[in-house]
Amino acid sequence: MKIHKYLTLTTLCAITFSGFANALPAEKNQLRVQTSVSKRSNDTGFSTLVSWRKGDSNLHRVNGLFFINGFESSNPSSAADIANKAASALNADINYDAPTERGALATYPKGKSEFVISNKDGFNLVQVTTRDYSNQKIQYDISDQSFSAASVGVAIDLVYSAEVEFIEGFSSGVNRKTTGGFVTVTIDDDAPIKVKTDGKTTDQLEKELAQFIGSKSQFSTTPIYPNYADEHSRNYKPFDGGEVQLLNLNAKSITIDVADAGLGALVKFSFPDANKPTDVANKVPYILGVLLTGFLGYLFYVMKIKTKKEEIEND
Repeated sequence: MKIHKYLTLTTLCAITFSGFANALPAEKNQLRVQTSVSKRSNDTGFSTLVSWRKGDSNLHRVNGLFFINGFESSNPSSAADIANKAASALNADINYDAPTERGALATYPKGKSEFVISNKDGFNLVQVTTRDYSNQKIQYDISDQSFSAASVGVAIDLVYSAEVEFIEGFSSGVNRKTTGGFVTVTIDDDAPIKVKTDGKTTDQLEKELAQFIGSKSQFSTTPIYPNYADEHSRNYKPFDGGEVQLLNLNAKSITIDVADAGLGALVKFSFPDANKPTDVANKVPYILGVLLTGFLGYLFYVMKIKTKKEEIEND
């Protein structure tokens, strides 16, 4: 019976450590997205892909997709409309795909051109990717701290709009080229970094941006995290072979402004995933805690046996 109680105590401690070791309070992970109006004349897509997990459970991934009315539309989308639709689309997908573990939330302050993605109590955000083909000027920031202080990595992946706008059977093929314009990246209140797009490939533009941004960034042929791809959806595409990465960005905001109808922008944010099952290093303190509990339980059991034996011998 004593052995059974000892094992039960150890098991409960192990469950407690694994279940609550890295549980985060609500809104500990946050990303604010400030929207603007589309520079495209036609309707285009915008989506937000968010992933999260609770403890050591499997990763949840949802995507909020909607369409933005271009400036030649009878009812062009305003910046506030875009923010509102982005939050609504994301929340609808969270509620549909993860009804019992809604670990992420998008909030929209009424009338403002922004929405905020955050974790719910006990969950942690893992990745956020925005896909914009409307050529908005979009600013991203984390509440009251820099990306480096929050251990959030950033990546910018320029892609061809035709990759998602191409419809098989209605077009002769994918037109992978820029139309002429610019891409601008602004970090905090620093001078904007602006590169012309005419006649350049996405790889050339990314390498040029990385060079001008300087030591804060690098061009990488390996994605900051694997792209989610789906052969049945034009919205999800495999990694195209290059992106600009800012893995330790000591800045509170970054703004991406694309003005080229041939281009879209995937902007990625990698949050610290302390609970991922393969992350043994982050589990060391809790593993040690469980081992210590087991050792103390064993020591207590041995001492009880020794005391009982001495009592019998004295009798």
